[in-house]
Amino acid sequence: MTWHSIASAVFPYIEPLTPAQKTAEAQRLQQDRAAIRAAVWNSNEERALDEAQKVAAAEMERVRTAEGKATTYLAVLAALVPVIITLQAANWEKKAGPAPDAARLFVLALATVYVAGAGFNAFKTLQVRGFQKLGEPELVAAWQTPNPLRKLTRGTLLATRNSRDVVNEKVTRILVTHEHLLRAFGIFILLLLLDPLFYAMGFRNAAQEPPAPKVVIVQKPAASVPFELKCTIAQPVRPSGGPTDGTVISEARPRRPVKPRTDRRRVDPSPTKSCPTAGTTPTLKIAPVPQDGAKVP
Repeated sequence: MTWHSIASAVFPYIEPLTPAQKTAEAQRLQQDRAAIRAAVWNSNEERALDEAQKVAAAEMERVRTAEGKATTYLAVLAALVPVIITLQAANWEKKAGPAPDAARLFVLALATVYVAGAGFNAFKTLQVRGFQKLGEPELVAAWQTPNPLRKLTRGTLLATRNSRDVVNEKVTRILVTHEHLLRAFGIFILLLLLDPLFYAMGFRNAAQEPPAPKVVIVQKPAASVPFELKCTIAQPVRPSGGPTDGTVISEARPRRPVKPRTDRRRVDPSPTKSCPTAGTTPTLKIAPVPQDGAKVP
């Protein structure tokens, strides 16, 4: 098993001819041309022309078949390009399965290489170059000779022989395109099997793991700290026309905070009014509200 056979099995390609092989092919072409020019069809010229046209039609059919397959393969490749882009985007955005990113990228790169190789050979198949056939000038020139059928037969065979290398190259290109597409198809199947295989082996994606529980700490105030304060105000009471002999206890709660305004007008920095301080009239005492609902003495 040579290095060429191993490389061709992994990545099919057309091996170029060696200088010796090119020389042998050129000599064979010259010999065939000389044999066609020296041939004489005296017994049945019409039958010879018919057979020559059949050979030319067979070569044309090979060209049409190769180019038709190349067009079909290019349509398949155009449909595979969005799939590759979607898979690559899912891999970079971490939206794929549990398979490792390195394995998925390696398989995706192989699929891209095979798709690119198939597209290159398909385009080379559609390339038109070096193809010969009989046209109007050859027909006019043939009927100006004493033996027009012999002239047409010779011209048809020469055109077919000169175009044989180009036709063979087209057929070879389409065969290589077919091999590349087969390998790309197998690689895509392997890419689809990666996630189930790694999932069966115990690999898990970070997005598939259950979320970690969150601990929320709620701080409650101590039982001895009151939630609300009241202001106890002792005001002296004077009877009409007499001295002060009693006090009235009144309670005043601070106002609730006012929501901040959305306009730019000046807002009072103190949302509530503070109680009077001790030592002033009226006398202010701040007493906590009992938690059991008892009255203030």
